[in-house]
Amino acid sequence: MKDEAAERAEAERALEAPGARRIKAKADLRKADVQLKPLVSRAVRANVPIRRIAEMTGLTTNTVMLWGKE
Repeated sequence: MKDEAAERAEAERALEAPGARRIKAKADLRKADVQLKPLVSRAVRANVPIRRIAEMTGLTTNTVMLWGKE
C-alpha cells in the first residue's frame, strides 16, 4: 500500500495534463468572447433571433440578451 505522500504526489501528477488543458481552454474561450461580444450585439440590433445567435455561438440566450443590450 502506498503511503499518503506517494498517493498525494500521484494524484497531483494525474491532475497536471487535464488541468493545463482546461486552463488553456478557458483562456481561449475568454479570447473568443472578446471577439464575439460586439458581433452578438450587432446581430441583436439586426434582429437576428436570440435563439439563432445562441445556437451559432454556444452562448446561453441570457448571455446573448445581456450582450445585445451593451
